[in-house]
Amino acid sequence: MRVGVSHEVRDCIKPALRRAGSREIGGILMGQEVARGHFAVVDFSLDEISGERAHFVRDADHHRQALENFFDRTGHNYQTFNYLGEWHSHPSFSAQPSVTDLRSMQDLVDGERGIEFAVLLIVKLGFFRRFIVSASLHRRGREPEPVELTTN
Repeated sequence: MRVGVSHEVRDCIKPALRRAGSREIGGILMGQEVARGHFAVVDFSLDEISGERAHFVRDADHHRQALENFFDRTGHNYQTFNYLGEWHSHPSFSAQPSVTDLRSMQDLVDGERGIEFAVLLIVKLGFFRRFIVSASLHRRGREPEPVELTTN
């Protein structure tokens, strides 16, 4: 699987990462399937309040509204535009998912919501405000897999 994270999306996340400092922030990813197995992040929600230094849990209501607004803007074309996954920052740690992150994502796809797969992005700012990101694919009953990241 390939996921494109455009410079525009990165440029929208970077200021929030700077504002959050050492607190984790995050939200959900909304994507567009641009080709079979290739998705682009076209929007995301942002929760700058809930995070702590080493922990982030998103507020479901806030992000549900963001997803509903996304579906309204994209004409409820769920085949092309849909929920893609989750993202959060690791300002004080590597941009790799923790064991807790991996368990949370597996619980999400193994749950009752009918989510076939979800992508997890972990982001942080490096030296000189460089955007550092990793991505993993989570599917029901399978081990997480790395995702190839592109800039679209």
